[in-house]
Amino acid sequence: MQIRRTFALCIAFLLQGFNAGANVVINEIHYNPDVKTEPAEFVELYNNGTNSVNVGGWSLDSGLHYTIPAGTNMAPGSYLVIAANPAFVFTKYGAKAIGPFTGGLSKYSDKITLKDASSNVVNEVSYALGFPWPTVGDPPGYSIELINPNLDNSLAGSWRSSVT
Repeated sequence: MQIRRTFALCIAFLLQGFNAGANVVINEIHYNPDVKTEPAEFVELYNNGTNSVNVGGWSLDSGLHYTIPAGTNMAPGSYLVIAANPAFVFTKYGAKAIGPFTGGLSKYSDKITLKDASSNVVNEVSYALGFPWPTVGDPPGYSIELINPNLDNSLAGSWRSSVT
């Protein structure tokens, strides 16, 4: 009986480890543009896994709101930018983005929640302006980005100001 229960627990643990959504992380946040009147806010997701992930029907929630269109897939090592104004983000940064999202990101502090199509939380970041978080917003208007996608993105020390 003990062997059967141990085997079942091992299988359950392995299945949790194969949750492809767990590999999609909030990787970059541009919440405080240098030109305050520009619609330059965006959130970047990164697939840190080794498999493609269908993120169609997933959503960003909390300060901003957006549901990713059905059929959207993220290949391993790929990025997905979700912007307040995708055309503007492409013009200013050359980044292809989807959107627009509604709501916005506070320049002081906010929470961004990434949920899968079943509304399960996949990833969540609560950022703040100032120490211990990187300082951004003044010219040249850098975003914050993860130092490494394997780090815990809920910790301020896992982030830095972007260099581009």
